[in-house]
Amino acid sequence: MVMTLAKDRATPVGDGQKYLEQFQDLLVQGFENPLGEEGDCRLRLTDGPSEWSLDICFSAAGLHFSGPDSSAASAELTIPVTTAQRLVEDIETVDFRDPEIMSTVRLDGNLETINRIAKALLQPSSDALTRMSAATEKASSAYRIKEVERVERPTELELLTALSEGRPMIVTDPPLPRDSRPWTLDRLANEYGDVPLRVRSAEHQETVAEFVASMRAFNAARVGKIIEGHTKPYTEGCALPEAMRSAFVPGYFSLHDYIEPQIWLGSVPVTMPASTLHRDPMDGFLYQIMGRKRLILYSPDQAPLLYPMKAWNNYQPCWVSPEQPEYQRFPRFKEAQRLEVILQPGELLVQPASWFHEVYCLDSPTFSVSYFYRH
Repeated sequence: MVMTLAKDRATPVGDGQKYLEQFQDLLVQGFENPLGEEGDCRLRLTDGPSEWSLDICFSAAGLHFSGPDSSAASAELTIPVTTAQRLVEDIETVDFRDPEIMSTVRLDGNLETINRIAKALLQPSSDALTRMSAATEKASSAYRIKEVERVERPTELELLTALSEGRPMIVTDPPLPRDSRPWTLDRLANEYGDVPLRVRSAEHQETVAEFVASMRAFNAARVGKIIEGHTKPYTEGCALPEAMRSAFVPGYFSLHDYIEPQIWLGSVPVTMPASTLHRDPMDGFLYQIMGRKRLILYSPDQAPLLYPMKAWNNYQPCWVSPEQPEYQRFPRFKEAQRLEVILQPGELLVQPASWFHEVYCLDSPTFSVSYFYRH
């Protein structure tokens, strides 16, 4: 591997170069390419008039770094040095959906390649690794269940018991903190229209009303390949605005018992996954509000069969795709045993830590809220 850093000649070597070198180290540790993909991305760090750049190319032959030449890169990611510092220091917990991050960066060109490079930077914390390992190695009869039980309004003790056993459950008629009239896009826009919802980049920020308008304008039938976070109007699990939390978190435990809730709102194609196969290191809940969802579940002890990625932090994606399995690349996936559930509006999925899941929306628009339990 060769690395050459390009910077303003009048600027002394400083933090920009340091963070660019740290990004390179993270990529060397986390980048994988079992699909043999090809791509190139120019990573630019800026600090006022000063700039440092690194060209990143990947192919089946491996990963290559070089200084930028006169040719244009197919993708370009521009990050202020202050944001680069935060990414490096918080790489075990950082969330690229965080508006404080996305409002500072610039994305140009091939967004799929930018996603690919950004995700390869991530690293899990020792706590997340410990949680995943414990769940994977756990000898639990719950991992052999043939279907997910539906339970009408269980007690908090029953929920905690299911979580300790590693047993998923669907709660019907969960307690709600306010009226349970059906939610529609009109009602969302009327009650929360001015609430800031998500930030995708320095140039792309939306309120609830603006996002609902983009949902109405979206034509899923005209969309080809989906690029996570960009192609479809879907919030992809960004933070649920504080102004909406009292209405959309079922009344188990208290809001202080949960990590910041996430919102999954959007118009999505119903023929492909809304969220690809992955697992979370914490016990989670998914509350379905609008439309139905189908989830494919795999128990934690099947991790070796599902080819989880090496680079991750808050959740761990997998290389294998259940909807299009490539058995020549991922032969052990043939041994995997899955469960399927359909989550109806008003139902709550209780999902113990490390259960793998892929999510399909059976209806569009769709609206869910997820949240993780603090232990």
